[in-house]
Amino acid sequence: MNRNRILVTVGCVCASVLIAGTPSAKAANKVEIDSAVAGLSVAMNNFYAGTENPEDELKDYLQSAPAAVQAEPEAPVEEEASPYENVAVSQVGDDEGYVNIRTDANTEAEVVGKIYNNCAATIVDTVSAEDGDWYKIQSGSVEGYIKSDYFVTGDEAEQVAMEIGKSYAEVSEGGLRLREEPTTESGVIDTLWQGDIYTVVDQEEDFIKLSLGQDDAGNDVAGYVAKEYVNTYVKFDEAVSLEEEQARLEEEARLEEEAREAEEELRRAEEQASESRREESSERQETEAPSRAPETEAPAAQEPAPEPTPAPEVSDASRNAVVAYALQFQGCPYVYGGNSLSGGTDCSGFVKGVYAHFGISLPRTSRAQAGVGRAISVGELQPGDLIFYASGGSIYHVAMYIGGNQIVHAIDESQGIGVTPLIPGKVYRAVSIL
Repeated sequence: MNRNRILVTVGCVCASVLIAGTPSAKAANKVEIDSAVAGLSVAMNNFYAGTENPEDELKDYLQSAPAAVQAEPEAPVEEEASPYENVAVSQVGDDEGYVNIRTDANTEAEVVGKIYNNCAATIVDTVSAEDGDWYKIQSGSVEGYIKSDYFVTGDEAEQVAMEIGKSYAEVSEGGLRLREEPTTESGVIDTLWQGDIYTVVDQEEDFIKLSLGQDDAGNDVAGYVAKEYVNTYVKFDEAVSLEEEQARLEEEARLEEEAREAEEELRRAEEQASESRREESSERQETEAPSRAPETEAPAAQEPAPEPTPAPEVSDASRNAVVAYALQFQGCPYVYGGNSLSGGTDCSGFVKGVYAHFGISLPRTSRAQAGVGRAISVGELQPGDLIFYASGGSIYHVAMYIGGNQIVHAIDESQGIGVTPLIPGKVYRAVSIL
């Protein structure tokens, strides 16, 4: 029996127990470990000196020792799974436009949805079929099967996702300072409010750089906020079910028809108003014209002229037409500095484009638009009027009131053009253009 061998072995076991049981064991220095082993050597020498069968008794002791004393193997360190491990991104050619999602892994199965190019999906399962592999995916509200040929996965999916995904930050606490640099000592650009959503431009260790779009001079506005005061997320396009797509098409058709009817009503109202003005002008001319009848001849009795039918209020028709036209663009994208109502625009570009359709020219920026028209109170708002938001007295957003305490506006990149409730307390200024 080699006692040195036993000593080394036991010494290693005890050293492992010491390290595992001490929170700061990895920081223990060599002197502390050597001292523990030296003390153990003295105890072991005394043990051998007073024991007839030291090897057997030591073996029995170690086998019956409490679990806290026995050495335990270190748990293997698990590698953190990639968030894109089960994510697939659709890569559909321009010719196809989209790929059908089916109830089963074959081309004869029922179609339950569609997935367009650059949409993200979660891979639930992989199925091998005669024509190749199929993925069972979950995307949006749709679950079904699609051929794996139309997706990229793994590192390639992560790379594509980084290019197509849009990162946003929602402010979780009001009064958050947007700073020039990623430090709490740098200058303050603006103050952000709870619930506001902005595009993430970059990330530092403790700060996130956010984009606020463009100021009235067309300059990009961006700054830093502390990470702990915002909730970040990445947004991808997803698949749509057949029912969702049908509902979207029907809603678009409805809004388009309402806009057409509203504009037709406006045209009729303007024609009727014009005709009424012509009749009034003609009556005034007849009344003011000198009579050519002889003085001895009694004037012929005349039937009282019928009351002209009052023309509909033109402003009401105009307001209805403007609102109906604006609502057609719900769901269209928000693009900083954009000027296309359907292809992408920002808040002031949206308002300018809607009014331009009716021959009304507005300035390009929200601050300049706030100086046009007649200033009104929030209580006087009518459909088609404009409201403005400001921070520190500086106007940064414009929206159109549509009635029913609701507004339509180009909200942000995350939501695009949409309808949201009017919050009177946030309105800095309101004006009537019509």
